[in-house]
Amino acid sequence: MNILKQSLVILAGIVLAACKPEIVSPMDEGVHADTSFDVAIEFTGTAFVTSDLGPEDLLIELNSVDVTSSFVVNKEGATASAYELADYIFPGKNILKVTGYRDTDQIEFYYDTEGPEIHILDTDHLSHTVTGYVFDRGGVESLMLDGVSVDLDENNAFTASFYDEAFHTFEAEDSFGHTSSSQYARCDQEFAGISARLNQGGFDFLVNVLETELNGSDLSPIVAGMDPVRLLNTLGLFDMSIKFNSVSFSNVDVDLNVLDNERIDTDIQVANTVLGFTLSGRIGFFIPYNSSGTIRFSQLASGTDLLMDIRDSDLDLSLSNTTINHSFPVIDFANTSGLLNILDALTSAIVGALAPMFERLFIDVLEEIIVPVMSDFIKDIPITLDVTAPQSGETVSVRALPTFLDSADRGVSVDLSTHIWAPVPSEDVPGAIGSLFEAGETPSLGAQTPAGEDFHFGASVSANVVNQALLAAFEAGMNSVEMTRELNRNATPAGIAVYRAPEDEIDELDEIRVRLEPASAPFVKFMPATGVAGKLGWYDVYLAFDLYKPEWDEFRTVFGVTFNLAVPFDINSTEDGFLSIGVEQAPEIYVSEVDESGIIRLMPGFINSTIDYFMPWIMPEVAKSLKVVPLPRIYNHTLYMRDFWVAGTNSLSLAGDLIPVSVTASASVPATTVQEVSKRSVDVAISTYDDTGEMVEGVVSVANGEVTIDVDGLNPNSDLGNLEYRYRVDGGSWSIWKQRDTIRIRRLLAGDHEVEICSRTPLLKREVSCPVVNFTTTVN
Repeated sequence: MNILKQSLVILAGIVLAACKPEIVSPMDEGVHADTSFDVAIEFTGTAFVTSDLGPEDLLIELNSVDVTSSFVVNKEGATASAYELADYIFPGKNILKVTGYRDTDQIEFYYDTEGPEIHILDTDHLSHTVTGYVFDRGGVESLMLDGVSVDLDENNAFTASFYDEAFHTFEAEDSFGHTSSSQYARCDQEFAGISARLNQGGFDFLVNVLETELNGSDLSPIVAGMDPVRLLNTLGLFDMSIKFNSVSFSNVDVDLNVLDNERIDTDIQVANTVLGFTLSGRIGFFIPYNSSGTIRFSQLASGTDLLMDIRDSDLDLSLSNTTINHSFPVIDFANTSGLLNILDALTSAIVGALAPMFERLFIDVLEEIIVPVMSDFIKDIPITLDVTAPQSGETVSVRALPTFLDSADRGVSVDLSTHIWAPVPSEDVPGAIGSLFEAGETPSLGAQTPAGEDFHFGASVSANVVNQALLAAFEAGMNSVEMTRELNRNATPAGIAVYRAPEDEIDELDEIRVRLEPASAPFVKFMPATGVAGKLGWYDVYLAFDLYKPEWDEFRTVFGVTFNLAVPFDINSTEDGFLSIGVEQAPEIYVSEVDESGIIRLMPGFINSTIDYFMPWIMPEVAKSLKVVPLPRIYNHTLYMRDFWVAGTNSLSLAGDLIPVSVTASASVPATTVQEVSKRSVDVAISTYDDTGEMVEGVVSVANGEVTIDVDGLNPNSDLGNLEYRYRVDGGSWSIWKQRDTIRIRRLLAGDHEVEICSRTPLLKREVSCPVVNFTTTVN
C-alpha cells in the first residue's frame, strides 16, 4: 500500500513537472494599436490534471500588477480581454508575466498610441542638410520636414535639405495612422520661458534690512550735498542762511505692501529725528555771525510709492507721491549771543524753511538708501552668466532678461526672455538642428501653490528653456562621460565579476574603461506624476566598453552599443540658483544596435549586464552636467523649495521660502542617524558552459549585491519642516537633495563600498560631519 502511495505521489510530481504556462497572445514583441485583442495563456501538459481550476500557484502580472482575478481560468488556460486590462496597459512597452505549476513565462508587447519618433544624428548648418532616421514599432509610412516630403530608405533613414529658419518641424505617420509632430528651435532663439514671482512674504524680508540701514547708516554724504537756504533778510540789518550738516534716525519702523500697477507702498515711522545745522550771516551791515544747533522731531511719518519698471532689459525702481508728516520741531541753538532780539523771528524763519528742505532731504535719503537696498534685493532676477565645468572647462552661456513686469494679489511677477547657448561648441559632437520645442506660454504664478499654500518666491520654467540648456551642454561637450577606476575604483575586472562568466576573456590584470558618447542632446518632458517632475529622454546614446591588456599596451574597444533611454527625474533648486535634475531610478533602455569587435570572447548577456551595472553610476555624472538651467534669484537669499507642479502645457513651477544667507550661516547644524543597513544577496544570471561543452544558463551569487539604508536625523528646525538628505556612493556625484527615509542601492560591482549621507535643514544648514556606511560586495 505504501509503495502504491509513493508511486502515485511520484506520478503526480511527474505530471505536474510536465505542466507549464505559455503565453500565446499577445505575441512576444508584438505591436497593437488598440485594446481589441485577447490575452491568452495556455497550460500545456495538463492531460492528466484532474482539476478544472488551473494551477494553485497561478499568478498573472501585467507591468508588475497582479491581474489574475481579471482572467477566466480553467484546466486548459486563462483568458482575458485587453479592454478589461486597459487600466494596466501603458503606451509603449508592457511586460506580461505568468507563473504556474512552478514555472514562468514572460513576454513583452507594445501598445502603439503615438506617432513615430524622429532621431537626428547630425546636422550641417553650412550645407543645410540633416541626417537621421524615423522609428516606430508599427512601421513608418511617411515623413515631412517643414511641409516638404522626405524620402526614407529601407531602414527609415533620411538625409534632407532645409532652409535656414528659426524653427523646423518634422511630421511623421506610422502604419496605424498615428501621427507625430516634432518641432526644433534653432540654437540662437530666445524664449519667454521663465516667469518669477516674489510674493508679499518675500518682501517682508526687506523690512529688517531697511530698518537696520536707516537706523545705522552714515547720512552725512547726503546732507553735505545740500545748498544753504536763506532764512531772512530784514532791511539789511540781519541776513542769515541755514545749512544742514547732519541727520540721524532712531527707532525706525518700515512697512512694505505690494500694490497693483507695479507699485510698492512704503511707509516709514521714525520716533526720533535729529537734524544738525549751522547758521551764518551778518548782524547789521558789517558784523559776521556763525552759530549751530539742532532740530528735533519726536515723530516723523513718510509715505512713498516705489514704482517698478523695466528699462534696458533690467529692473528699475523710482519714487513717486512722497509725503512727509512730522511733529512740531524743537529747535536748540548752541550760541544765541547777539541774537536775543531776533530769536523769535529766526525760529519762525527756520520753521518756514524747514518743510521743503526736510522733504528734499528725506527724498534724498530714500533714493540713497531705500532704492539701492530694494534694487540689490531684486538685482539677481535678471541673469547673465557663464557656467563652466570645473574640471574639463566646457562653458555654457546664460542670459535671462526681464521683458514684462506686473504686480497683483500682493505679489510681483517678472517674465524673462531666455537664451542659453554654447559659445564654443565642441568639434567632437554631432551637429544638432535645434532644441526640442513645444509652443505654449509659460504661466505666471499666483499668490499660492495649487495646494493652497503661501510661498515667498517661485518660478515657472518652460521645458523649452530646459531643452535649450540641455542642447547647449551637449554642444559644449559636457554630456560625454568616461568611467575608469579613477572615477569608480570598482570599475575593474574584479568589480565586474558580479556578472562576468568564467569564459569571458577578461583577466584580473586588465583595465576597463566605459565611455558614453551621445549622438544627440537629452530632452525633458514634464508630466504630472506623483513624486517625479517628468521623464528625461535620450536618443542614440553610444556606450563603448574598452579593454586594456598588458600585451596590447593600449585600450581597444571590445564592443559598442547604441541605445535610447527614458528615466523619471526629480527636481530641486541648488543653493547657487540653478534647477537641479536628479536621476535615481533605473532607466528604461532600448538597445538599437550592437557592434562587437570580436577581439575577445564574451558570453551572451555580458553586454546587457554592462549597461545594467554601469548606467546607474554614469547617470548621476550626466545629471551633474545638466546643472545649466538658471533660476531667478534674490540677492543674499536662497530658495528652499517646498513644492513643485506641472503648470500649463509644458512648464514646471516650483515655489518655496526665501532663506537669508545670514540665517543659514548662524543656524544650528543637523545630524544624520543611520537607523538600519539591510544587505541582500542577489543571483545574477549568466551564460556559461557545462562539462560537456553545452551552453547553459548559470548564476553568479553576489553577497551584498543590494543595500538598503534607513535614515533619520536630528533636526534643530523641525517646526519649519523635515530634513532633506543627499548621498553619494564611492565618492561619485551627489544625488539630489530631497526628503527621504530610505536609500536603495542596486547593481553594485564587487569590492569595497562607502555611502556618504548628508542632511540639511529647512534653513539650508548642511551637516558638517556626514556619516559613512561601509560594506563589501563579494562574489560567492
